[in-house]
Amino acid sequence: MEPAKRQAETRNFLTFDIEEWYHANFDSMKGKALWKEDGSLERNVERLLSACAAYSVRATCFVLGSVAESTPQVVRNILSAGHEIASHGHSHRLVYQMSPSEFRSDTERAKKRLEDVTGQSVVGYRAACWSVSRQILPWYYETLESLGFRYSSSVFPVKNFLYGIPDFPAYPHVPRLEGRPTRILEIPGSVIRLMGQSIGYSGGFYLRLFPSWAIIRAMQGQNRHGIPVFVYLHPREVDPAQQRLSLGPRERFIHYHNLHSTEPKLKALLARFSFSTMREYSEGFRDSHVSS
Repeated sequence: MEPAKRQAETRNFLTFDIEEWYHANFDSMKGKALWKEDGSLERNVERLLSACAAYSVRATCFVLGSVAESTPQVVRNILSAGHEIASHGHSHRLVYQMSPSEFRSDTERAKKRLEDVTGQSVVGYRAACWSVSRQILPWYYETLESLGFRYSSSVFPVKNFLYGIPDFPAYPHVPRLEGRPTRILEIPGSVIRLMGQSIGYSGGFYLRLFPSWAIIRAMQGQNRHGIPVFVYLHPREVDPAQQRLSLGPRERFIHYHNLHSTEPKLKALLARFSFSTMREYSEGFRDSHVSS
């Protein structure tokens, strides 16, 4: 399908969390040594960049600071292909397991490294595994503000064993905390209601779980209401032949289910929908609210 024929009423976001295949935060991973880089990250990122180029789509890439340190060429390749570089933190630690000072140190280190590699300001942040709980929101947003971030894409309005704030607004907005608005635009995970529960559908395990027609229909429904949807993937999710972590049954299913479907589903969405970067959206959002 030609780009001009895409559904264009609302622009969505294509996002990639740029991390190694072994970056997981499941309980069954605790105490296990990390693996060495094996070159698969570079290969899988190139597959994602090729898909974007084929459909003239620009993505927002949330890159780990540790990746920028170990393989800076991956970051340069993403940037040279015209995509936005945003931060995924440095170490892929869960934010709600860090103290405010630990979070600040981790976030500041990643931002500096990414800006050193790209020569550009980094204004977006995504927490590892959506690990932002309600209890930490005040110091979480305060830290991002103080470090010069403009937006966050870190809250999932669901609740499961690893993450989520179920009653969080499921649309882009500036949260109010303790009676005042923050200076950070939050672009939360996209959800639908299914059997009385909110559930994700447009990225990661959710994208691999649901059929393409259901994802397309849900995105169209959100777009009709003017709500942008973000699609998110990890490079490992387009690599069915990747090395396998030793995980428990539930975690193994979540991590590896239906990997062969990822790339065809991604291309189906790229062919049908319009996308912009989160940075562009955040700038337009801020301008529209200042002028209104």
